[in-house]
Amino acid sequence: MTGSTRWAYAVLLLTACPPPPEPEAHEPGPPRVAAADRGSIVELSGAPRDPLAGASEGPTVLLFVATDCPIANRYAPTMQALSQAWAERGVTTWLVYPDPDDDPEAIGIHQAAYALTLPTVRDPKHVLVDQAGARVTPEAAVFPPGTATPAYVGRIDDRVAELGKVRAEASSHELREAVDAVLAGRPPAPAKGPAIGCYISDLR
Repeated sequence: MTGSTRWAYAVLLLTACPPPPEPEAHEPGPPRVAAADRGSIVELSGAPRDPLAGASEGPTVLLFVATDCPIANRYAPTMQALSQAWAERGVTTWLVYPDPDDDPEAIGIHQAAYALTLPTVRDPKHVLVDQAGARVTPEAAVFPPGTATPAYVGRIDDRVAELGKVRAEASSHELREAVDAVLAGRPPAPAKGPAIGCYISDLR
């Protein structure tokens, strides 16, 4: 499916079609990846880069996004602000683009348009998608230091209640609270509702 076709489909979902069945909110479980080609996780330069490899003193947050997902794009300012605030507390935040059609040029244009300056990787083989258990964009996963299993997987907040229904302000900030919990050494609470967004294609 081309980028323009997927954009048209996303707009149709938001404006005309009835919403698909919502996934249930889920608690993190064991990674679905036993052995995978982690070398396929790459920076925009094409160099291999695994956000979860190596020692980390603080939590790592993965934010799954797509260039042509209207809901993910709506959250761009929130993701940028959270990453900057968390950096001062030792949290590393990454943007993860799981769609193979999102090439480096398209991602660069996308990030310039939405003022995104976070560290970025492409995950065309869904290694990180499978490890986190992500299903849609935008969706977040929080990994405590030195762990391969996320402590939290789910929505950023409840601003998008359902497809086509957006609140002016969020009343529940699950991702922010999850990071606060991990920093405090506590298990985070699961999301109170499912992540709403654009489904990641070709999930295993």
